[in-house]
Amino acid sequence: MKISKTLITICCLFVCFGFAQNKLSGKVFNYKNKPVAKAKIYLDSVFSNVETNKEGNFEVQLTDKVGAINVYSDEYGLLSSPFNKETSMNFKFLEPEKSKKNKKGSKVAVVYSKIDQKYQVVNSQSINAENDKNAAIYNSVYDMIRGKLAGVSVSSDNKITIRGVNSIRNYSDPLFVVDGSIVSSIDYLSPYNVKTIHVLKGADASIYGAQGSSGVIVITTK
Repeated sequence: MKISKTLITICCLFVCFGFAQNKLSGKVFNYKNKPVAKAKIYLDSVFSNVETNKEGNFEVQLTDKVGAINVYSDEYGLLSSPFNKETSMNFKFLEPEKSKKNKKGSKVAVVYSKIDQKYQVVNSQSINAENDKNAAIYNSVYDMIRGKLAGVSVSSDNKITIRGVNSIRNYSDPLFVVDGSIVSSIDYLSPYNVKTIHVLKGADASIYGAQGSSGVIVITTK
C-alpha cells in the first residue's frame, strides 16, 4: 500500500507539472499601452475559447504542438508571434494606420467552419459590400466579385475560378460557404443582402478539407 500511494503521489506531481508547463499567460495592449479587452486568443489558427479580460490579461491551456500564438481584436486587427515554449507572452498592437488589418488586399477574417466546428483566423482577399458605392446597381452577386479581386475571375456565364490553387478534383469550381453553411450555389443571393465576401485559397482554404482544394468563397449576409 505504501508503494502504491507513493507511485500515485509521483504520478500526480508529474501530471500537475505537465499542466503547469502547458499554460500560457500574458497581456494585450493597444498602441497607447492601454489594455485591450475581449481580444481572442488563437493557438495557430484555432480559437482557444479564451478572451482577454477588462485588464487585457489572458491565460490559455496549450495543446502539445503549437507553432504560433495569434491575438485577434475586432478593433485593432491581428497580431501573431511564434511560440517557443514560453510561459508568458505580451502583445501590443501598432497604431491603426500601421496595422496589418489596413494593408490593401490583406484583410483579416475570422471564419467558422461547421466541418471542424471551430473559429479560425485567416488572411484573405475581401470585399466589404457595405462600403461599396455601386452595390445598388449590381444585378447579381457575381457582379460584385467580377474584376474586384486579384486572381479571381468570373466568366460571362458566372463561373468563378480562383487561380493559384492545386485542385485534386477534375473541376475548378470553388466551395461556397454562406453564413457558415456550405451551399451548392450562390445564385439565390441578392447583392443587397451581402455584407462581406472573403476568398480563401491554399493553407487558409484547408480548414474545409478536400472540399476547399479549389478555393473557398466565404459570404456573410446582413
